[in-house]
Amino acid sequence: MQPWQYIVLLGAVVLVWAFAAPRRGKKPSAESASRDSGLEQMENALEQFMEDMEESNRNLGELVKSSREQGQAEARLREQRIEELEKQCRLLQEAVAASAVSAQAEADGAAPMQQEEAARPLEAPESIRARFRQLFDLERQGRSVDQIAKELGIHKGEVLLIQQLARQEESANAR
Repeated sequence: MQPWQYIVLLGAVVLVWAFAAPRRGKKPSAESASRDSGLEQMENALEQFMEDMEESNRNLGELVKSSREQGQAEARLREQRIEELEKQCRLLQEAVAASAVSAQAEADGAAPMQQEEAARPLEAPESIRARFRQLFDLERQGRSVDQIAKELGIHKGEVLLIQQLARQEESANAR
């Protein structure tokens, strides 16, 4: 055979095959239909699985976000509480320091006062007669207890008490 005959024969085979192939595709067989429905079901199942995974992923992301926010809020509360406690601690330390200073001042102040008190007994205490000189002057003038009380503006019992204390003081000094 000649080459042109091969070309014609090959063209005829392709033409017959082209007409036969579309007919087969137009008539779906039961086997290909079940295969197509199986693929569609698998696609649907995969799509549903992907949607479920995306929803789970979103929920997990929201949970992580809320947990982080809650942790930050708790951390802020702890920081505030720590600041409050530190402030109270500083105030207590200042109060302790102030009380220690005042106690030291009292101790230092008490020592000079004790020294002053120790020095006072060396001096003769002022006698009752010296303190109430006017009362005893009126008594020396011969006035009665009632007259002395009226003139000084004090009660009669007070005049009598002062006179008695003066007598006790004199008897104690006489010993």
